[in-house]
Amino acid sequence: MNAADHDAPVLIAYADRFGGSIRGVGELLDGPLAGAFGGVLLLPFFDQIDGADAGFDPVDHTAVDARLGTWNVLRVLAGRYRVTADLIVNHVSARSAPFLDWLARGDLSPFGAMFLTPAAVFGGPPSSDETAAIYRPRPTSPFTEFEFDDGSRRIVWTTFTDQQVDIDVEHELGWGYLTGILDRFAAAGVSTVRLDAVGYAIKRAGTSCFMLPETSAFIRRLADACHGRGMRAVSYTHLR
Repeated sequence: MNAADHDAPVLIAYADRFGGSIRGVGELLDGPLAGAFGGVLLLPFFDQIDGADAGFDPVDHTAVDARLGTWNVLRVLAGRYRVTADLIVNHVSARSAPFLDWLARGDLSPFGAMFLTPAAVFGGPPSSDETAAIYRPRPTSPFTEFEFDDGSRRIVWTTFTDQQVDIDVEHELGWGYLTGILDRFAAAGVSTVRLDAVGYAIKRAGTSCFMLPETSAFIRRLADACHGRGMRAVSYTHLR
């Protein structure tokens, strides 16, 4: 099967659970599964794969978890099969270096504006009605209070879990974070980017904060950023 055939079936797999590593996935595609698939969607293979949400909470979205391989190994696989990778748009791990720097340095951190607070959306603490209107993918609160190293406390938007901190994707720091990941993908030969959790990325007061008109415009902007790097984009919008 020609890997350039975009109509060919695509395998969806976690590398650690199917093949044991990125190289192992390639060996299965070359061996027992030869001819069955033209590509593979590798579910999050970033550092680390065993966080709070099965890798969908990357500590470092630009690094491959060493237990699975390296970017060079992925590049070899991408030379034989179409590789799709997840761009986890909405959030990062609460253990990521930028967030930990913000907790440690507060307003002196260069990363503070990268993270979304409810005050940035509502102009202050949201009312109970405003909070109730937010569409939730999980039964927990959309906000989490974090303690900073100086003893102060701030409330941060955490759409999925209290270990997944939302990015302000409309700020230049948030946008730069996302495009930096796309640069890493393009260098490794990734052909398609799945925009994960993108439906929750844009928040506006007085709305459900889910799949707004502004979200559609943002998806188009992200897709254009992918296309400009020679990659296709697929929007992945899940309700739960």
